[in-house]
Amino acid sequence: MSPRTKEQLLDLKEARKEQILMAALELFGSKGYQTTSISEIAKKAELSKGLLYNYFESKEELLNEVVVFAFKETTEAGESVLNEENLTADELLVSLVDSYFLMMKEQEELMKLVLSLAVQVSAIPSVHNTITMVYNSLLEQLEVIFINLGYENPKNEAMLFGAIVDGIGIQYMLDSEGYPLDEMKSLILKKYIDYEN
Repeated sequence: MSPRTKEQLLDLKEARKEQILMAALELFGSKGYQTTSISEIAKKAELSKGLLYNYFESKEELLNEVVVFAFKETTEAGESVLNEENLTADELLVSLVDSYFLMMKEQEELMKLVLSLAVQVSAIPSVHNTITMVYNSLLEQLEVIFINLGYENPKNEAMLFGAIVDGIGIQYMLDSEGYPLDEMKSLILKKYIDYEN
């Protein structure tokens, strides 16, 4: 058996790092940041605690990476939508809303983590900075859409829109079985554009 190439080793390291991030996301989301130990994350990721520390120096650093990792797909989806040249502003908003609501349905651990961090974030300054960075990126995407929709104050409208979506996310997490998520999505779109299902 020949030794692994440098590229193979980097791929293996990235795969292991993603495995740790997924385990941490699940545990932070279900148990909360404060009550999840590094030992539990290592066990869930099927590696030793010592090896985990080769990837992340502290639980706080790991949490920051989890936040960036978890929102990467969402921010990239938003950027991809905005780069669509043939879409009208209305179509951009529909596409962005679709991606947000799909995230609520398919990424339960992420939503639980966001909900729990919303309460604790001021006690973890570095995480506050990371979440602020991610939030500002999402807000900029929305602002571009509201500029194109002709709103007088697109930044404030983007903030209002974000608050509405965040509120829906919280309500959905409290009662995912009974909450009318699809109806809420339609109501949001009707509020901002002439939209029919």
